[in-house]
Amino acid sequence: MSTESFGVKQSFKAAADYSDSQYYLMYISAANTVTVCGAEGLVIGIMYGKPEINTYGDVLTACGVIAKCKAGGTVAVGNIVESGASGTAVAFTYLSDGPTETYAVGRAVTAAATGGIFSVLTSFALAGK
Repeated sequence: MSTESFGVKQSFKAAADYSDSQYYLMYISAANTVTVCGAEGLVIGIMYGKPEINTYGDVLTACGVIAKCKAGGTVAVGNIVESGASGTAVAFTYLSDGPTETYAVGRAVTAAATGGIFSVLTSFALAGK
C-alpha cells in the first residue's frame, strides 16, 4: 500500500489532456505550463490532478515528502528513480547511452511492477550518469 506525506503542490496549465496521467512525471514546457516528461527528463514534479488540455492541475513539487508515482518498469524498494520514455518512473540507470545527467525523482519507499503505483521519497535533484 502506498503512503503519502503531502508537501507543496503548485497549479500548472496542462499542455495536453492529462486526465489519464495522474502520478506521472512532469516538466515545465512553457510559461506556467507542464508536459509529461520523456526519458531522462528534467522532472519538476508529479501530476496529482487529472487536467484536460489548457486547464490547471496540481503538481507536487516538494522535496523530502513521500508521494505516489506511476511505475514504468519494475521498481524495487530503495531504487533511485528517474523519468522513463512515457513519463512514468523507472529505476535510475547509471552510465546509460542517453544524456550524462538527468533529474532523479527520488528513492522508492515501496515497490511496484510496470503500471503500478508506488511511494517515492522525493528529491527532484540533478543526477550524473
